Amino acid sequence: MSSIIGVDIGAQSIKACITDPSGKIFSQSDRKTGPEMDSKLFLSSLEEQISELISGSTDQIKGIGLGSPGPIDKENGILISSANLPLLKNVPLVDFLKKKFNVPVYYDNDANCAALGEYWFGEGKTSSNLIVLTLGTGLGGGWVFQGKLFDGYLGNSMEVGHTTIHPGGALCGCGQRGCAEAYFSASGFSSRFFEKTGSKLSDVETLFDLASQDHKEANEILEEGIESLAQLIRNLIHLLNPEHIVLSGGIAKSYPFFGKRLENRVREIIFPIFKEYVKILPGKSVTGALGAASLCLDNKT
Repeated sequence: MSSIIGVDIGAQSIKACITDPSGKIFSQSDRKTGPEMDSKLFLSSLEEQISELISGSTDQIKGIGLGSPGPIDKENGILISSANLPLLKNVPLVDFLKKKFNVPVYYDNDANCAALGEYWFGEGKTSSNLIVLTLGTGLGGGWVFQGKLFDGYLGNSMEVGHTTIHPGGALCGCGQRGCAEAYFSASGFSSRFFEKTGSKLSDVETLFDLASQDHKEANEILEEGIESLAQLIRNLIHLLNPEHIVLSGGIAKSYPFFGKRLENRVREIIFPIFKEYVKILPGKSVTGALGAASLCLDNKT
């Protein structure tokens, strides 16, 4: 039997797995990264991690899928830079792994991988027009239309978190003001909470806990965030006419806390025709590594 490898490159770790085309994970691993990691050390660690996975497998490995934050050059398989891994510059990921392992290697933005993973294995399975929003440290997005991932030029499409929702509004990590990410993301919630209270949030769950206890500032931040996300979703519905919108990522695990309010607000502000068929759903917690592995399926490995 043949298997594929998925690798999710994140700000704090590299997560990898071996899976089959049905999404059954046979083994997985997790290695820490950090801002002190340069390109040479990063590639060495990545090679070692994949080698260990392969050595423990009796299956034939047919391909490797990679996902990372952008900006990337998908066409040439290069990680251009990473805000959270500042020493990584123009890293030739695809060429390096092809030479080391002699299998096809596919690479894309991590949010695109999340969208493809939901299409193959999650709530968006077989959807003809699927948008996935990744709600975590930041706010990302991916679009799968008629079974194919939309990449844009060089794989940097659907940076939905950096579309302007409130012109001149809160400062975003990208340096601009009023982005959706500045209002609905872990980093956005943290910044807004510090602005309003002078205190730091330990995590997003704390914000939800405080809001449930009628904490004034926490409720203000959450309501503002829900409104901002609803406006972003409205724009996406009117632009791309999706069948399903799936919310994935760490914050999506708290969907029971904010989901109905979000759904109701979206339905208040979209054209009536869209209310008849657009579905907004929490994702099935498809892992980033499994989403990256699905790149191999998209390319018919």
